[in-house]
Amino acid sequence: MAFRLFRKSILMVLREKKQFTVFCLMYTILIFWTSYSIELVMKQPGESFASASFFIALGVGIFLSLLYSWIIVRRNSKTIATLKCIGWTNRDLNSLISGFILFTTIMGFFIVIEVLFHYAAIVAYLQAAPNIAAIPLVSLLPVFATFVIFLSFQIIAILVANRKVLKVRPIIALKRVGE
Repeated sequence: MAFRLFRKSILMVLREKKQFTVFCLMYTILIFWTSYSIELVMKQPGESFASASFFIALGVGIFLSLLYSWIIVRRNSKTIATLKCIGWTNRDLNSLISGFILFTTIMGFFIVIEVLFHYAAIVAYLQAAPNIAAIPLVSLLPVFATFVIFLSFQIIAILVANRKVLKVRPIIALKRVGE
């Protein structure tokens, strides 16, 4: 049952191409930024810029996660109300919304991994040339640590979205029927 709902949520997310693309790219940038900040903190522990950059990225990540969950519930409130009218339970709808949020985050993570592989190849190519300054690489450990941090942000966003889903009443779907 859960896999079927996750599949439906992926299809619904892909239907909203602009919203999915924007948030997926924002998650990609934030995951890369946070990973790079962790890498800088690991290499230079006393650096205040790296730690400030890390905490700013975390704050933006929390804000973005909560904003995305709010937008999903707000934009799909009529769909949620219609699904409640035809017999979907709150648990089914919560699984659907969770799939929305998690799929976007996972796709952002995969894009970061792909970009890092290409980034490493370009850096290796440039390092072979003479008179090129050392370009820092981002290892995979900070990327996976950042992914775990962002998944915890998404769990918080899912809890907020699930509270909002519970407040959607089925009458919203029937509101325009008599007009």
